[in-house]
Amino acid sequence: MREFLRGNIRRITLLVIISAFSLSFSGKIKDVVEGESTCVCAYDGYGYYMYLTQFFQYRNLNFKQNELQAVQDKHCEGALIYQLHTVENGNALNIYHMGQAYLELPAYTVGHLFAKIGGYPKDGFSKPYHIAFLLNALLFILLGIYFLNKILRLFFVEHISALVLLIVYFGTNFWVTAVHGYQLQHIYLFTLIAALFYYLLKVRETKKNKHLIFAALVLGIISSVRPTHALLGILPLLMLRKVYPTNWAYWKAILLFPLAGLLFNLPQMIYWKVMGGNWFILNMHVEEVIVVDPHIFDFLFSYKKGWLLYSPVFLLLIPGFVMLYRQRKALFWPVFGSVLLLIWIFASWECWWFAASFGSRAMVDLYPLLVLPLGFGLVYLTKARMRKAATIVFVVCTLALSVFQSEQFSIGYLHPDRMTKAHYWYIFGKLSMPDYQVNRLEIDRSNTTWPEKIQPEKLGFGKMEQLIFCEVNNRKALAGTSTLLVKKPYFPTLKTDETRFEAEIIYQNQDSLLPGTIKFEAFSKYNTYDWKFYSLPTQKRAGETDTLLVRFNLPRINHAKDKIQVYIENPGKKDIIVRKLKIKALSLIRN
Repeated sequence: MREFLRGNIRRITLLVIISAFSLSFSGKIKDVVEGESTCVCAYDGYGYYMYLTQFFQYRNLNFKQNELQAVQDKHCEGALIYQLHTVENGNALNIYHMGQAYLELPAYTVGHLFAKIGGYPKDGFSKPYHIAFLLNALLFILLGIYFLNKILRLFFVEHISALVLLIVYFGTNFWVTAVHGYQLQHIYLFTLIAALFYYLLKVRETKKNKHLIFAALVLGIISSVRPTHALLGILPLLMLRKVYPTNWAYWKAILLFPLAGLLFNLPQMIYWKVMGGNWFILNMHVEEVIVVDPHIFDFLFSYKKGWLLYSPVFLLLIPGFVMLYRQRKALFWPVFGSVLLLIWIFASWECWWFAASFGSRAMVDLYPLLVLPLGFGLVYLTKARMRKAATIVFVVCTLALSVFQSEQFSIGYLHPDRMTKAHYWYIFGKLSMPDYQVNRLEIDRSNTTWPEKIQPEKLGFGKMEQLIFCEVNNRKALAGTSTLLVKKPYFPTLKTDETRFEAEIIYQNQDSLLPGTIKFEAFSKYNTYDWKFYSLPTQKRAGETDTLLVRFNLPRINHAKDKIQVYIENPGKKDIIVRKLKIKALSLIRN
C-alpha cells in the first residue's frame, strides 16, 4: 500500500484537487437550478461579461447605464453600475477590456442555445447562461490544473510535484479566488499563463513551431484580457534567447508575439475607435498606475491585503529562487524578472489592494511561474533530515492556516476589504464568535457615524484624536468664477486617512437662483480621485449669513504628498462671501 501511494501520490493529489473544485461548483450549479442563485456576475465581472449580453441582445456595443442597472437590479440585488465612462462624444464606454469575453463566448453561446430550446429568457442571466458560465469557470480551473501538472512533470519527481500542487491550490489564496471570485479574470489568467509557460518550455525543449505559435497566441489573448500582462513578453524574450542558431531566427520567432497581441486586441481598438473616437484609450478608471510611487510594503506585508501575510507559504520562494539561479540560470532571469516587474506594477496601482479579496488576488495570475522556484526550493530543503522536518512542519502549518483563513473568509470573519492588524488577531484561530464585532475593521468610509460606534480605547486597539485641520476667514468668490479657498497636504497635519472631516461654512450669498457650490477634492500630482460637493443655498436677506455644516470621511489617500483643495464654484451674478470655513478632523489613531 505504501509503495502504491508513493508511486501514485501525484495522481492522488490531482484527484483530490479536481474533486474539491468539482464538488464546490456542483453546489453552485445546484443553487442555480433550485433558483437560490440568480446573479451570473456583478461588479468587475459584469464589466467583462456585458460585452456578450449587449452584443447578443442588441447587436451593438452602445451601452446604456439605465439598461445595465435594470439587469443588475433584477438579478444581482441592485449591484451598482460603475463600469461605464462617458467620453467627449457622449458615448458611454466600458472601462474593462473585452479579452475575457472571448473566453466566455463559447459558454455564452451554449447557454444561449439552451435558453432558446428551453424557452428561457435570452438575456444572459437565465439559468442556462448561469450554468454554462459556472461550467466554463470550472473548465478553466481544470485546464489550469492540467497545464500546471505538465509543467511540474518536466522538472520534479512525483512527491515534489504533489506537494507543489497542494501548496498552490490549498496553501494560498487560489481557492478563495476561484470559488468566490470565479467571475473575475484571475482563474482565466492563471490558466493562460500556465499554458504560455508550458509552451515556451516546450519550445526550448523541442524547437517545434507549433509550440511557438501556441505560445504567441496565448500571450496575445493574455494581453487582451489584462493589457498590463503584455509585460509577460519578457518571458519569450529571455527564454528563447539561445534557442535559435541565428539572431534572425530568434527575432523572427519573437515577432510572432506582438503580432498575436495585435490580432487579439484589434477588436478592442475598433470598439474604441467607433464608440470613443480614438484607436487607443489607455485608462478610463479613476485609479492610475503610478510606477514611481508603488505600495510595495503594503502589497506584500500589510494586514489589509499583504500577499505574503495571507499566503506565507511563498516565503519558500527565497531559497527557491536561489536554487533556481544556481541550477537553471536560463530560466531564473525570465521567471524572476517577469514576477518582479509585475509585482511592481500591481503595487503601483493606486487601488493596490484590488478591492474585495482574500490576500492579493492579483498574484494568483502568476502562480504558474512560481511553481518552478517553489519546487526547486522544496527539493533543496528536503534533502537534509533536519531541513526536511522543518520544511514539512512549515508547509503543514501554512496549509492549515490558509485552509482555516479561507473558511473565515467564507463565513465573513475575514473581511474582503477592510482588514486591520487589530481585527486579524481578534479573529485569529476562531470560526465561531457569538459576540463577533466589526469595530476593529478599517473604518466604513460610506458611513460618517463610525466615530460614535467604535470604542478604540475600550477595546484596546487605538484612540480618537481631534484637531483643527484648517481655517479660512473672509474670502470672496466673485460672480461667474471658481475661487480656491484651501489647498493643503493631508499629511503631516493628519496621522492617518481613517479620518472624518467636519466642515463649517458661514457665508453670504445674495443669489438664490444660482446659489453656487463648495467642492472638496482629494488629488495628487497625477490625478483627482475623490470629490464631494455641496450647494450653498440662501433664504436670507442681503448682508445676513447662512451656515452649512457637512461631514464626510476621507477616501483612502493614495500618496503621502496628496492634498485637499476646497473651492467655490459661483455661476451666479452676485459675489459669495465666505465669512468662515473651519474644518475639524476626527481621526482613529491605531496602536
